[in-house]
Amino acid sequence: MKKFIGIALWILVIFAFLLSQFDTYLGSWAFYALGFLMVVFGFKFKGEANATIGFYFGLFIMSVTFLGANISGKIYSDTVEILQESNQKNE
Repeated sequence: MKKFIGIALWILVIFAFLLSQFDTYLGSWAFYALGFLMVVFGFKFKGEANATIGFYFGLFIMSVTFLGANISGKIYSDTVEILQESNQKNE
């Protein structure tokens, strides 16, 4: 079962990298799902060889993707606001 989990996580890593090349929005969700699964499996198998490293690496991946999504969303909303203001001034 542990080999299956390891293979599934590696497939998800490859899938997330490929998906982020073609669609950044879905790629970030794939990385978030990868981090979530690493946290869940790291907690489930705590006390074993690589479980602690997987848990903290999963937390790192989740926090980076969460912060990246929030920061890019803020930049996007500020850009839309600036464009709307400039459009109103031009009319």
